[in-house]
Amino acid sequence: MPYIPIKYKWFPGLNALRFVAAILVVLMHIHISMKQVGLPILYEIPILLKGYGAVSFFFVLSGFLITYLLLDEKDRTKNVDVKTFYWRRVFRIWPLYFLVVIFGFVFYWFILPFFGIEFRVEYPKALGVIMYGLFAANIFNSLYHVGGILNITWSIAVEEQFYLFWAPFMKLVKKRLFQIIIVAIFFFYSIAVLNGFNYFQLSDGWMAFVRSLQFHYMAVGGAGAYLLFYHHDRLLKAKIFSNKLLQLILCLLIIAYYTLYKKNFIAEILLPLPLAFLYCWLIINVSVNPKKITHFENKYTHFLGGISYGIYMLHMPVIYFVSYFTKLSPISFQGSLLYFIIFYSTVIGSTIVLAHFSNRYFENPINQYGRKWLGSNISPKLRGSVVTSFTK
Repeated sequence: MPYIPIKYKWFPGLNALRFVAAILVVLMHIHISMKQVGLPILYEIPILLKGYGAVSFFFVLSGFLITYLLLDEKDRTKNVDVKTFYWRRVFRIWPLYFLVVIFGFVFYWFILPFFGIEFRVEYPKALGVIMYGLFAANIFNSLYHVGGILNITWSIAVEEQFYLFWAPFMKLVKKRLFQIIIVAIFFFYSIAVLNGFNYFQLSDGWMAFVRSLQFHYMAVGGAGAYLLFYHHDRLLKAKIFSNKLLQLILCLLIIAYYTLYKKNFIAEILLPLPLAFLYCWLIINVSVNPKKITHFENKYTHFLGGISYGIYMLHMPVIYFVSYFTKLSPISFQGSLLYFIIFYSTVIGSTIVLAHFSNRYFENPINQYGRKWLGSNISPKLRGSVVTSFTK
């Protein structure tokens, strides 16, 4: 008797994880920006420097959700509509991406010079327009200093590059899909490790570009989605999901990474793969494990996770604005605990408000139009798909 996959229409708890990851990126950029402009900074505790680790979590999460969506589509329709897959990404990701890119160009090319604030644009502007337009921000940002507003777009570029071949791959592969995904994980991880040890003898810029290609994270998420889709019961019976002590230990390992671990040359090169597996375990455990020890889903985390893409994309202008006025203001308690509480709260609170308005009045209307347009232009078999792909 053929196996009938257990399908999920929603993965509870993931919005909370999205929000936490987005805030970790914001915390890192607040710390770095305050340091760059000469404001007092908090001690360099590990949690303030883990934004890149949080972005890697987003990669695993995206790989998991999109792969699950494609597996469901393939199971229902015996096919993957690559064109529709790309259109979904266009309506969900592109509007805010291009808005931020355009604002970044205007900010660095015109606004800063107008106010006499020094920022040297050392890259060819026409090339910048082309590279960001082609979602090659990770290449461009690795080779040139572009400023924080534009720099955060590198992860969006990596995702778009990955999905450029991931959807056709899922469509074409008929047999041994899981084995091929495992090969892909270790292939891309091997490239990352060799690059970390400078095996390819690249310049610093090109090494940074290769380092940005974190496809092994997304492939790990894809492997997790495959196991959940086709081996649901066996997967959740594994000790790492059924044993609460093991769950606690794995949770503590993740917490230790964010709160205790400091950069180490060898660890930075070798750690990504075990960290990717930890992230994948966390995603599955939080969202579908009935024996989980953690519960994150509530209306507040649902709301905040729903605007996490906006939080990620829009926080840099807020940091610049708050830093600039803090630098100018005659605050007598700079460096005090109250000062840091006010600064961090202002940035995070303002970013959440901005992301909410962006989501409600800019992203959602475009997204809803995209849903309607796709609804009238795709096969009825693709309607009602599980796990919306309109998600970062």
